[in-house]
Amino acid sequence: MTRRGSATVVAAILLGAVALAGVAWANDKPRIAVLEFKNKADNQWWFHGGASAAQDVFVTELVKGGKFRVIDREQLAALMQEKNMSLAGDIDPASAIEAGKLLGCQYFLTGAVTEFGNTDVGGHGFGVSAGKRKFVAAMNARIIDTTTGEIVWADEASAEESSVKVSVFGVGGGVDDSRMFDKVMKPVIQQLTASIKAADL
Repeated sequence: MTRRGSATVVAAILLGAVALAGVAWANDKPRIAVLEFKNKADNQWWFHGGASAAQDVFVTELVKGGKFRVIDREQLAALMQEKNMSLAGDIDPASAIEAGKLLGCQYFLTGAVTEFGNTDVGGHGFGVSAGKRKFVAAMNARIIDTTTGEIVWADEASAEESSVKVSVFGVGGGVDDSRMFDKVMKPVIQQLTASIKAADL
C-alpha cells in the first residue's frame, strides 16, 4: 500500500472514531421531559392553548441549549397514554420516581405560571383618549431528578412590556398588542432555560 493510501485509511479510521465519540457523548446526555405548566395566575387570563405553547417553547429552548436529550411534547403525551399515566405540574417525588422509570427519563421540568395578563392605565381629554397597556408574565420552574425525587434546580423569572394606544373622537391609531405571549412569556422561558444551562446538572 502506498503512503497516500495508508494516510487515507488512517484518516478514515480517525474520522470514524470521532463520529463514534460524538454519538457516545450525545447518548450520555441526560433525558428530560417538560411537563405542562400549571396556571396559578390569580385574576389574570391564561389564553387557550397557552400551557401547551409554553411547553413547546421550553422544549425548543432546551434542545437549542444542547444539554439534554429532550422528549417531544407529542411523544411524551403518547408515552403517558401508553402507560396510562397523567402527570401535572405539582407532581410529588414518589410519582416522579415511578414515572421516570416508566418513561425512561432522568429529569422532569415542571412549574407554574404565576402571572400572565395586562393592566390598562388611561387618560382622557376633549375628544382624545390615551391608554397605556402593560403586559406582564412570571413563571417559576424546577427540575426533579427521577432517580431520587429531589428538586435539583429551581428558579423564577418575569418580564413586562408596555404599549401606548391613542384615539381621537373614537378613531384610534396606536398599538393594541395581541402578541402577548411572544412579548412577555417567551422571554421568561428563555431566562429560565439560560439558568438551566448554567446549572450543574
